[in-house]
Amino acid sequence: MSKIKIALISVLFGFSSLMTQASETKPEVLGVLFYADWCGSCKVLDPAIEKARGKSDLDNESVLFVTLDLTDATTRHQSELLANSLGLSELYAKNEGATGFMLLIDAETKEVVTRLTKKADANAITAEIKGAIAKVS
Repeated sequence: MSKIKIALISVLFGFSSLMTQASETKPEVLGVLFYADWCGSCKVLDPAIEKARGKSDLDNESVLFVTLDLTDATTRHQSELLANSLGLSELYAKNEGATGFMLLIDAETKEVVTRLTKKADANAITAEIKGAIAKVS
């Protein structure tokens, strides 16, 4: 019976250790898209970002992609709450509802590393994101 207890404790300890490691994983860069469904620039930039994410496997990099949807009052409110929870309240307020761009932000310092616009294609977006990760690492 004591061997079973020891084995169970070992398994639980190992699981607890794995859970602690997983919960400590944090992004180095935040990719924050200021978006609205009526925004012409968003209609160009958003598909380019999605293409870059799929083509270059950016979702497995140390970047957290976040969309702040400013389409209407409800999505704006939810986006403000999300920005506040990420420690980006000043950045959210500073941009005063502007859309059509993505900011690459140092997740620790909350400083903007670079700004992506509709002029960037998937290759440029990939390069900028990888460059931002390298810069803050």
